[in-house]
Amino acid sequence: MTLDSVETRPRAPLPRPDAPGVRLRHRVTEANLLRHAGGPQRVLDVAGGGGTEAVRLALAGHEVTVLDPAGAMLFSAKAHAEEHGVADRVHVVQATAEDAPELFGEHDFDIALCHNLVHFADDRLALLRALAAPVREGGLLSVLAPNPVSTPLYAALKRHDPERALRELDGPLTTCTVEEVRADLSAVGTPVAGYYGVCCVAGYLPVEELADPESFAKVVELELAMSARAEYARTARYFHLVARV
Repeated sequence: MTLDSVETRPRAPLPRPDAPGVRLRHRVTEANLLRHAGGPQRVLDVAGGGGTEAVRLALAGHEVTVLDPAGAMLFSAKAHAEEHGVADRVHVVQATAEDAPELFGEHDFDIALCHNLVHFADDRLALLRALAAPVREGGLLSVLAPNPVSTPLYAALKRHDPERALRELDGPLTTCTVEEVRADLSAVGTPVAGYYGVCCVAGYLPVEELADPESFAKVVELELAMSARAEYARTARYFHLVARV
């Protein structure tokens, strides 16, 4: 179901300009993907919402389809694409992630993005199978999710709350771990080709440090250098797994 046939009222507002932390996250995940795929790609952005990531990718020359169940968010994605002059490279489909195998052919995409979604899934294996289904053989499945191991560090360094950090240290993990998702990807036949950390340090810095353009550029440079080093990826705010279909 495309945007032409979905209910989009009341109108959703246009996405606000990216916060520095969000821009940094996109910058690093895109750099990670470029380690595995070059040139223009056909990208399926699953649960892509207002299209912030889709528009960034379209501006870089990729063809992007945003799959999301919320019609109002898809309206915003199209408006955001038009505002940036890439409406011809951003397409929208209103459906859930699990609908992907019925909506698309087996080779319709080179890359599927599963960003900030897998930790919400009731059945991670079913979700990952569905998202891999329309990706061509040799294509990529990109999974980005919050890293539960970072929670005590966030409490101590960002919130300056060592007591909470201590509780988090011994408390139950509230989301899936990188090891669990790596095993899930292997189980559905999409072995991991790359493991990265995203926001290795930026997730713990004061907001004002990222707001300053000069500081932001330096932090981005540092994040790009740290992302592929496993010792820093382990404690990053997000883990990023790039799997080969």
